Amino acid sequence: MAEDIAPALLDKVQKEFKRNLKAAGINQKEMIKRARDGTLKSINQYSSKVGKALSQSFFDVLTPDVMPDGTFYYNIAVKTMVPPIKDAHKMVSDVADEIQAVNNAKMGLGIKPVRPPIQMDRVDGLINMITNGFFADNVEYFNEPIKNLVNHFGDHHVEKNAEFMENSGVGIVVIRRAEATACDWCKEREGMYDGYREAEYNEAFSRHEGCQCELEIRGGGTSGKMRAAGHAFVRA
Repeated sequence: MAEDIAPALLDKVQKEFKRNLKAAGINQKEMIKRARDGTLKSINQYSSKVGKALSQSFFDVLTPDVMPDGTFYYNIAVKTMVPPIKDAHKMVSDVADEIQAVNNAKMGLGIKPVRPPIQMDRVDGLINMITNGFFADNVEYFNEPIKNLVNHFGDHHVEKNAEFMENSGVGIVVIRRAEATACDWCKEREGMYDGYREAEYNEAFSRHEGCQCELEIRGGGTSGKMRAAGHAFVRA
C-alpha cells in the first residue's frame, strides 16, 4: 500500500501558514483587540492578509515534485487544503464577529452578530479546479483564487449580517470602498447603499480576483426600500 503523504504535507502547510502570518505581523489576539476598540473598521483589511499568508503556504508546500507522479490527487488536496482553509475561515469570522458587535452597539442594537458557516461548495469547487488536469499547470490557482476565497469569508459575514438586520426591520446602509487603483467594475460599485437588498442588487457583495474593495455596515437608511429608477447611490 502506498504511503499516505497527506498528513505530513498538512503539517507542513499548517506550520508554514503560522510562519507566514507571523512574518506579515498578523496577530489574532491583536486583531480582535483592534476590532473591539473600533480601530479595525473593515474585515477586508484583515482577510486580505490572512488570504495572502494561506496562499503562499499552499504555493510553497504543495508543489508538483512532492506529489505521486507529479499529480495532485483530489483526496490529497482535500486532506491538505480543507483544514487550513477552515482555520482561515475561523480566523476571519472571529474578527468579523467583533467588528460587527461594535457596529451593532453603535446602532443601539442588542443583537449578536450572525456568523455564517463556511460555504463548502465554494471550497470544493476550488479544489476541483486545482486537481483537474496537469497539476503543474494549475498551481496558479493557489494564488488569487485562494486570496479571493478568504476575502469572501469576510464579505459573506458582512452580507449575512446586513440581510439579517434588514429582515429584522433595522435601517442600515452598506458601504463599499474601492482602492485608489481599483478597476472600472469596482469603481462603479463603490458607494453607500440603502440597505441589504439594494447592495445585493448592485453586486456590492461581489468580488473578482485581486479585488481589494472594503465592505462595512452602518446604521441609517430606510432598510429594504429600493431607490428610484437607476438605483443611484451616493459615494462614501
